[in-house]
Amino acid sequence: MAARPIVLLALCVLLLAPAAASADGDPASDFLLQQDAYYPYAPKTSPTLRTALDGLLKRTRAAGYPMKVALIETAGDLGSFPQMFNDPQRYADLLAQELSTITHGNKSDDQLHLLVVFPSGFAGSGLGDAVNTALAPVKVNADAQSDGLAQAALEAVARVATANGHKTPIPPEARTQLAATNKSTRRSGPPVIVYILPALLVVGAALAAGRFARRRDAASET
Repeated sequence: MAARPIVLLALCVLLLAPAAASADGDPASDFLLQQDAYYPYAPKTSPTLRTALDGLLKRTRAAGYPMKVALIETAGDLGSFPQMFNDPQRYADLLAQELSTITHGNKSDDQLHLLVVFPSGFAGSGLGDAVNTALAPVKVNADAQSDGLAQAALEAVARVATANGHKTPIPPEARTQLAATNKSTRRSGPPVIVYILPALLVVGAALAAGRFARRRDAASET
């Protein structure tokens, strides 16, 4: 009976570990407090497209229209809010609220301009009255995964900034032909190791409990 608490404790570790892994709130809000773009957890966005989007956001900021962009490839990018993967605008509203303390030091335009790109399309906050018209021609190549989101963001940022009076050319990287990626490789959650480690802990705890019980029985027999 003495070994039972150890086994129960190990089982609790196994049950709680996945929840703890995804209970880090909203990853994009943490990144966007320090930088202008959040890139998906997996698959990684290509360095060329990251450089292009970062550079574009620097240019729009310098032109007087600072934007924050979040690329959401899977529910795993939403941290504690995976249920919002199918509700982009609801997530954009949440993210805008979490970033509401950001100031740009620009008295002429200190509003948060937030664009969120999902495989299913766009959502955002503070993007102006003409945002729907500006984004209408932009398509998200969901088959290209994170790179497809980045390309859509490149075109969308340029069009939104232009629609709000800050003429911005669409970067050539937005037009680069991308190969479709096998959707079976898409990841929708934390890495497998998050689940393997707790399982190993359980097995180890069970083995230790078994040894303890055998030693106790042997001691009682002597």
